[in-house]
Amino acid sequence: MMTPNSTPLLLCILIFSAALSELLFNPDDNVQLLDVASFESALSEPTSGKLVHFFNGFCEDSQRFIPAFRNVSRKLYKWRRVLKVHVLDCGKDENDKICGSFSIRKTPTLRYFPPSYKRVPEDLGIEITNRNPKEIESKLALNLQNLSYFKMFKPQDNVTHIFENHKHVEYVVFVYQMCLNHFLPHLETGNSMEEKYASQDDCNADNPVVSVIGRNTLLELLPYKEVVVRIFDDHDIYNKFGISPVPNLLVVVNRARKLLFLTPEMDNSKAYVAAIKQFLIFVDRKPQKPLPKTAVANISEVLRYQIFEQHAQHPTRIYRADLERAINQILNVELSRTSHFVGTKLVVLRNFVRLIYNSSPLKTEAQEKLAGLYYSLRAKKQLSGVGFKDLLLKSVKDYEFDGKQFVGCIASRPLLRGFNCSLWLLFHYLSVESEKLKPRSVLLVFLGYVRFFMSCRECDMKLGEFKKLRPIGNVSNNDEQILWLWEAHNYVNKLLAGDSTEDPKFPKIQFPSESDCPNCRNNQSEWRNDEVLKYLKAMYALKNLSWFGMSSAKSDSEIQRYATTSTL
Repeated sequence: MMTPNSTPLLLCILIFSAALSELLFNPDDNVQLLDVASFESALSEPTSGKLVHFFNGFCEDSQRFIPAFRNVSRKLYKWRRVLKVHVLDCGKDENDKICGSFSIRKTPTLRYFPPSYKRVPEDLGIEITNRNPKEIESKLALNLQNLSYFKMFKPQDNVTHIFENHKHVEYVVFVYQMCLNHFLPHLETGNSMEEKYASQDDCNADNPVVSVIGRNTLLELLPYKEVVVRIFDDHDIYNKFGISPVPNLLVVVNRARKLLFLTPEMDNSKAYVAAIKQFLIFVDRKPQKPLPKTAVANISEVLRYQIFEQHAQHPTRIYRADLERAINQILNVELSRTSHFVGTKLVVLRNFVRLIYNSSPLKTEAQEKLAGLYYSLRAKKQLSGVGFKDLLLKSVKDYEFDGKQFVGCIASRPLLRGFNCSLWLLFHYLSVESEKLKPRSVLLVFLGYVRFFMSCRECDMKLGEFKKLRPIGNVSNNDEQILWLWEAHNYVNKLLAGDSTEDPKFPKIQFPSESDCPNCRNNQSEWRNDEVLKYLKAMYALKNLSWFGMSSAKSDSEIQRYATTSTL
């Protein structure tokens, strides 16, 4: 079998781990990777908001966004007291349930979740659709202002409680959130459009954008652990400090309850922050240390490492990406090399397309397109290579296969495994999933394809030798078809073991191995065909296909179609 045993896989993982210094998301970039075990507890954390980036490393859109998101997360480090940044890989099978439950239909997807979030059907978090870093920050700030950190300071509140509850705090800065209708003239109305618009609204509980200047000042000063900012809009608060309410005034209170008055140059958060930072420099208080510099992730190397890691964890899983790669290459590369389709060649072509749209794991959209191709081929008595390409283009049009690289058929070096491996996997899968078709249907297409369309004369010869040992005329039902293809595969593997086409990390063994299927051999190491058949049916069944390596998320119908997971 093309699937390796665990020992070389683990060795390969160690090799990649030793050489790999960066993953897709680095913890030093203020990012925490979640999984099915940690997702719920992370979102239910009670004190902070959460930004979750749902991604799929095999999706090109996700790949393009990864560097930008790491930059955004580094900028958000200044808000780490009120916001945690998480990522969840929807490309992993074990996260299917989470991504499906939260209706992640494309990646990347950004969602904000409040403190103490609990999953309810009507609440899937707040989606952030903009990819501009400033717009992401603005959307997050709008949601973060609902946290208790931003609660208005009331006349009955006491500054003493702040110092008692926060032992590290040395200064409390009070920011009066001025509204245009409270003070005139109001020469400056904020350094952002959001602040300008907010300053023209009434400051009351019904206004969803209150205290924007104060909020922005608070957010910018979060990196200073010795400082907390409190916002107020009630004139009576000034009475606590024995001063008259005036515009552009900041009140700083220290632990000894002494007051310092700061007067920013303008009435906007940028000026407020500048004035407070100048004071903090004077008292020798510094912000949190910046994040260490991190290298840019080599996405292709990371994905390659993850593929090998996936092999080690799930050695008997079949990957949909490999089957899609095989179908894609057969249609768009292998068959397109043929100059003329006539007679048996045309019959094999038609039957292959029919087999694929009837039994393949392709999306419904692709199956419908291939059905159209089949009916177009039925009307042809002969067809040129150019004619086939035209029919393929008209039928499949701009459909894009999601399997971008080999997963189960990955090789340790170029020109090994790949398509040949995926071709075997595809026909094993088709033999298991085609029990409603006539006996030998899959074998006839397979042998016809190898003979007429595969540029490997030696492969045809070896299969010809096996046909003499096991005539396909003796195959009378689908179970015998499954076993015939399995025996043929092992026969070819035995002949090719150790030659130049063998990948040293993925030896051509007689499969299944004893460790993968202990019941498949008797005490004399002879095959027990009944147990082998059970094993093959479980392994190559639709429900055992993994979505790992696919570049797109599942649709609702596909989630239902692939809901059952294999226990193999």
